Amino acid sequence: MSTKSIFSDGLRSYRAIVGSVIVFSAAINALMFVGPLYMLQVYDRVLQSRSEMTLVALTAIAVGMLAVYGMLEWLRSRVLVRAGLRFDNILSNPLFSRVVTTTLTQPGAKSEFALMDIDRLREFLTGSGLIALCDVPWVPIFLTVCFIFHPWIGWLATGGALIIFVLTLINEFSTKKTLNAASMSSQAAQHFANTTLQNVEVIRALGMEGSLRERWAIMHRNMLELQATASDRAGMLSSITKFVRMAMQVAILGLGAFLVLQGQMT
Repeated sequence: MSTKSIFSDGLRSYRAIVGSVIVFSAAINALMFVGPLYMLQVYDRVLQSRSEMTLVALTAIAVGMLAVYGMLEWLRSRVLVRAGLRFDNILSNPLFSRVVTTTLTQPGAKSEFALMDIDRLREFLTGSGLIALCDVPWVPIFLTVCFIFHPWIGWLATGGALIIFVLTLINEFSTKKTLNAASMSSQAAQHFANTTLQNVEVIRALGMEGSLRERWAIMHRNMLELQATASDRAGMLSSITKFVRMAMQVAILGLGAFLVLQGQMT
């Protein structure tokens, strides 16, 4: 079986799952409006009518919808996990046989990395990457709703979205090269350790254990330093992104209150 047909079979089994995930994501993103709508109803109806029954009814409806939101998130996660298992079941055995064959015919091809690549692909298809792709189309809808409330709120939300998008790009470009270097260093250290252990008797007999251990430690330390550098950059940008998100929430609420005081919103 060719590599192309193996991947085709795996991806074909995944198409129905993608459709389900898109449906779940649509419902989940629609339920994201529960919080803002609940707040608006409390301010517009409860505080003016001073009706406790209205507050109880609105709260019960909001909690019920949030429970549905949590259940859909859980179901989407379960669907993706099982899709990953099916994807792996279809690809793992044929791909392992292909790696063995390639290793026999081309010893220096490093075909064993294909097994790691398929794991990365499965993690993307069943993890946050696919969920993010399903959630991105809802950004224009959220911004449209903000413009419906008031153009100023829409432009403020658009500016915040652009800032977060730019920070995401900076995070990607500032850490990608370092993380790739750390991954290569980790693989090199692991390969060196495996090769050393295969010849451990000869190495110990020749008294080379200390020098080889020091060499492996240097490679391992280099990997840790690269990972730490990437983590520091990602952590700083993540903190800035969280600050921007929380600041945008405060800014939008403050702007909404200002527009109410000006008589431009309820």
